[in-house]
Amino acid sequence: MTDWPREQGVTLFADQEGRKDIMRKLVTFIAAISLAVAMLATQAVPANAVSVVGRINGGGTAIMTDLPAGMGVSSFGFEATLFADGSARGHFDCVDHVGDVPGYPGNIFGDITGWSANPTTGALTLRITDGKLVSFPSGLVARELSFTVTIQTFGGAGVGHWTLDFPGITSPFNGGPICQELLTSGQITVRWD
Repeated sequence: MTDWPREQGVTLFADQEGRKDIMRKLVTFIAAISLAVAMLATQAVPANAVSVVGRINGGGTAIMTDLPAGMGVSSFGFEATLFADGSARGHFDCVDHVGDVPGYPGNIFGDITGWSANPTTGALTLRITDGKLVSFPSGLVARELSFTVTIQTFGGAGVGHWTLDFPGITSPFNGGPICQELLTSGQITVRWD
């Protein structure tokens, strides 16, 4: 009789021990990788992350109260996340309907990048940078516009009121902001965190 089965058993035993050693190393490697990934994930968030303090949403139709009666209908929409440091992230868009007073019809839009609140009146102002205006019917496009949108009153039709203000440009009818809007449908809401 030969020692073949015994030698094969020793070889099989050695193979099993080798596999166990590889498995131990693999488990240790996976644990080390998991720890490294967890450490990197915590590094991805800056230590001075700015907290969210509120969210604002609005949309619907409005009538421009500074224009002659029956003129100045617009459709609008905006949403923004407000941060504790006065910055914001969101978008604003307003389309004046064709047939408005000459010089008014157009689409003005842009990214909301900042905000502030008036503690006395409760008005909330959104800053838009790198805005754009597409005029009707000419199609003239103005770029890199900065303007503000101020919500004087939150609410729905007949209550919600907001203005759009370009620095140095006033309404030719009452000297106030260029667009003074009272909601006829939709609503403007704010939720503070």
